[in-house]
Amino acid sequence: MTNLFILPNFLGDTILTTGIIEYYKDEPCILVVNKVTAPLFQDKPNVAKLIVVQKKPWKADWIDLWKELRQQKWGRLIDFKGSLLPFLLKSQEKKLWRQADGTVPKVIHNSRALGFEEVLSPKIWISPKRLTWAKKKLGRPTLAVAPIANWRGKEWPLENYISLLTTFCRTYPDAQVAVFAAPHEKEKMIPLLEALPQDQCLNTIGGDLLDSAAIIAASRLFLGNDSGLMHLSAAVGTPALALFGPSNEKIYGPWSSDDPSPHRTLRGEPFVKHIPQVKEDTRCYMTALTIPQVWDVLEEMWDGQF
Repeated sequence: MTNLFILPNFLGDTILTTGIIEYYKDEPCILVVNKVTAPLFQDKPNVAKLIVVQKKPWKADWIDLWKELRQQKWGRLIDFKGSLLPFLLKSQEKKLWRQADGTVPKVIHNSRALGFEEVLSPKIWISPKRLTWAKKKLGRPTLAVAPIANWRGKEWPLENYISLLTTFCRTYPDAQVAVFAAPHEKEKMIPLLEALPQDQCLNTIGGDLLDSAAIIAASRLFLGNDSGLMHLSAAVGTPALALFGPSNEKIYGPWSSDDPSPHRTLRGEPFVKHIPQVKEDTRCYMTALTIPQVWDVLEEMWDGQF
């Protein structure tokens, strides 16, 4: 029978569930996603269908989804949203996610919450053809950089990235910087693109998400804030230097099952408490993290001294 997965809204949260999806890799599945997360699954085997949900007023999207799913009896129904929908559908087995308690990494919590004793690490499915294309596109050592997060409070100032990355290009003239951002963030990224040497800057802004995953997988190192692309980097096995401010790196830091981890996290001041991500709050909570702090670790990681 077919398994049904109801996936989270945010890219990072979705990536952190993929280990559980991979656990059932030999069984056909239908995935309930949105337009942001849907591209993650382009190369995944055994996907019978992607149901791309678009939010509608008065919860009409949930009603439409129920109408589409109600006639089928599912093998396993795994809901990562904690919604009421599983109680309205027929299945042989239901696994329902519950809210994290904020004490363990999100990957560990997801596994435990759904009844797994082992920790199921995230997995990104990239075809050999796509990965070969990415390696040819890069052609030389590459630092993948994602300066934007889903909230201004989690973004290290762009002028800091500009200073850091121009120093990187001078120090490593044989390397290049691949810049990632969503299409609607392109204008915000212009100062960085203009500051970097043309022959050392690869502009991937607005590219296909899975193509971006392949490019990051082919890169030597990833640098970015706490964001979906940071989790993507960790999931494809590229060492990440993740910059944190108002979120807890012990829960949302880049995941690795390796010991020691290939990833590093940095913050300018100790984490005190979670700050709600309110759109109207446009303050930056990353100003205490200095350029020299980040440069020292970036240089160590790039040179393979971590």
